[in-house]
Amino acid sequence: MYTIGYRPATSEEAITLRGDQQLDSGGSAGDEGARTREVSVGAHDADPVASCLPTCPPAVLPPSNPASTVLQLLWLLQALSERWECLFEPAELASTGKTAALPSAALLNRKLNAKLMRQLQDPLALCSRSLPEWCAALTSNCPFLFTFESRRLYLHSTAFGLSRALQRLQQHTNEGTASGTPSSSDFRLGRLPRQKVRISRTRVMDSAFKVMELYASHKALLEVEYFGEVGTGLGPTLEFYTLVSLELRRTELQLWRSEDPPDGEPSSDAADGHVYAPYGLFPKPVAQADGGVPSRTVQLFTFMGRFVAKAMLDNRLVDLPLSTPFYRYLLGFELGIADLAELSPQLAKSLGKLQALSVERAKLVRRGGDPKQLEAAVQALCLDGMPVVDLGLDFTLPGFPSIELVPGGAQRAVTIDNLSEYVQLVLQTTLVDGVAAQMSAFKRGFSDVFAVERLRAFLPDELDILFNGLRERWDRDVVIEQLKFDHGYTRSSRAIGFLLDIICELSEPQLRQFLRFVTGSPRLPVGGLARLSPRLTIVLKRPENGVSPDAYLPSVMTCANYLKLPDYSSKAVMRERLMTAINEGQGCFLLS
Repeated sequence: MYTIGYRPATSEEAITLRGDQQLDSGGSAGDEGARTREVSVGAHDADPVASCLPTCPPAVLPPSNPASTVLQLLWLLQALSERWECLFEPAELASTGKTAALPSAALLNRKLNAKLMRQLQDPLALCSRSLPEWCAALTSNCPFLFTFESRRLYLHSTAFGLSRALQRLQQHTNEGTASGTPSSSDFRLGRLPRQKVRISRTRVMDSAFKVMELYASHKALLEVEYFGEVGTGLGPTLEFYTLVSLELRRTELQLWRSEDPPDGEPSSDAADGHVYAPYGLFPKPVAQADGGVPSRTVQLFTFMGRFVAKAMLDNRLVDLPLSTPFYRYLLGFELGIADLAELSPQLAKSLGKLQALSVERAKLVRRGGDPKQLEAAVQALCLDGMPVVDLGLDFTLPGFPSIELVPGGAQRAVTIDNLSEYVQLVLQTTLVDGVAAQMSAFKRGFSDVFAVERLRAFLPDELDILFNGLRERWDRDVVIEQLKFDHGYTRSSRAIGFLLDIICELSEPQLRQFLRFVTGSPRLPVGGLARLSPRLTIVLKRPENGVSPDAYLPSVMTCANYLKLPDYSSKAVMRERLMTAINEGQGCFLLS
């Protein structure tokens, strides 16, 4: 393990990248404040603590308040915990088996969390918008003090309008009662208006553009129908968000970084014309100067921001597997080589070696000595036995030769003397400058619905849950408690046993297809299967005129999460019929 000793990293040892909207660290207790962290590019001998410590602890409280120092200390501990891997060599980190120094709930303050929940259950405070200032200050700047569910409830109660806040309060109250059934006098409290739209499946993107332009910022709950189909309600609406998400991932749009699928492992995404991004979606770098970003790209990212925000507003899910660096950029974090490693491990590894070589050069220069001997020692530095000048590198972005890192970069060779500048420019262009217009457009579109700054109460991995829902494996003992059985089936029915065995054996892609078939969305909502509303219900599909149940396929009512399942003769028959229905029975909502 490294010896901990703090000192500022030199320019050769550490490179810090900032996004286009740096957060202000000052402000009063009610301000959003700043949550920026330093992610450095450094050799193993560079001070790891210097690369992990954040530069600007948030000014949540006035300095005169005794709690201000405590909050800043807790904030620093949380930041160090999240960058735990910076303090170890890779081999040492693997031996610890830890990705963070502290458990996720180590700094949770249960008293503050309970106090926030009491504030959010006060209808008068919600209606008058008179929540105490500390609620905004602490949830935004010190989210680790509160549970994810509490912060999510705060977002719903303060950012989505009064009607949704009251509806959310009513839902939360009903969940806490024994019956869970609201009285008739309270049932219409905070009831939302609904806006129905009808779109064409063959022109889903054009329709989605128009719908988001007209209704994204409206308070009404969006409901989607399709021309020529009788289905309406929740199922078609959820499928709308899934279909548009898939369209946004199409290769021909040129929006995302992508890789070639590995040999022998064909990607279903690539086969379907979607980008192959195994580490998550991140904007493809584009030369930003002189109108280099295509207007269509900016338009698509603006639409995407509105689309994701509207889904959050209506408590829907999208299917955009965005990368962690995308979320970090969105939240205003500083990005560095650790983030590049999450997008392109091979490129990050190569840049890390180059940066280590640059650090060795800096050490020699600081040591000084005879100029001729110093020059000879510097020029003798090699990467895997090869001088830097022989690597054939120039000042263009790796993988994107049309993007010059500096004017005339294609004609400027990379040498040992300008190596540090090259590494910094590659990182800056890949993670910040080359995607600035796209990310600004996404934020702008998102803020058309509600302020993107509201998301600062969440960590990057929590944003993925908010946008896309949960990815979880189904355990039989857990699943059976969350399902409902009716109209001919009980939990002890033979067919139910077959079904549970089958769905718990499905691979992740198959489970996504099953969920989309049953609910319209390939992901479960926040909270998992237990939060699916209505509950997933399995009912008996009875054959007619003495026909064998084996002759029928399962059918669904996605609006009610209803699976109509024949009583098949064996598990093998059920699996074959179910997979046929899943693969062939999508793309249209008809009467069953």
